[in-house]
Amino acid sequence: MDREGAEDMRENNMQAETFWDGIADSYAKRPIQNLDQHDRTVERSVAYLTPEAQVLEVGCGTGTIAMRLAGHCAGVLATDLSSGLLDIARQRQADRGVANVTFAHHGIDALPEQQFDMVAAYNLLHLIEDFEGGVAALASRVKPGGVLVTKTGAMSETWAGRLLWPMIKVMQLLGKAPYIGFHTVRDIDAVMERNGLQIVEAETMGSGVVTRFLVARKL
Repeated sequence: MDREGAEDMRENNMQAETFWDGIADSYAKRPIQNLDQHDRTVERSVAYLTPEAQVLEVGCGTGTIAMRLAGHCAGVLATDLSSGLLDIARQRQADRGVANVTFAHHGIDALPEQQFDMVAAYNLLHLIEDFEGGVAALASRVKPGGVLVTKTGAMSETWAGRLLWPMIKVMQLLGKAPYIGFHTVRDIDAVMERNGLQIVEAETMGSGVVTRFLVARKL
């Protein structure tokens, strides 16, 4: 990513941080949607972990998945750009007594400069304006032979998703929605491959508005 691109990403992250901090409490109270897909996402992610694995989750929100992964690996560094969401995650961690998760305040433009056995980003990349730069930032944190696990909205894949574009734009103008990118499954897969990742597992989840689940190995 060039300097100009990095500056744009930082500015976009600041705007996103304000949005997510503002809705953190209401977001945390929402029930998990598509619980069967959520559980399958966690189960498939766990299949790539070992007891010695170190995991980075980017965009961890209230920490639900990070704490589920924690029982299958050595440790999870779970990051988010929203201090409000992280405060809720830490409280839930204390309530559940999960010791091997560390929650940290980082946007995707300022992730720790180290590599992990698994990097995970669930329901995140379609919220990043610089989609290619976001994937590159994640890929650079994966150890050679490790995996990047993502679940990304593919809003342009179906007519139902494309029909949401005008409504989402109005909501964004009113401050009621974050940035949402419109991508196809082909777009998402191609970006992974351009960034030195080999897709080893893929599933398009849902109907109507769909998400793309991928496991991609660092070459």
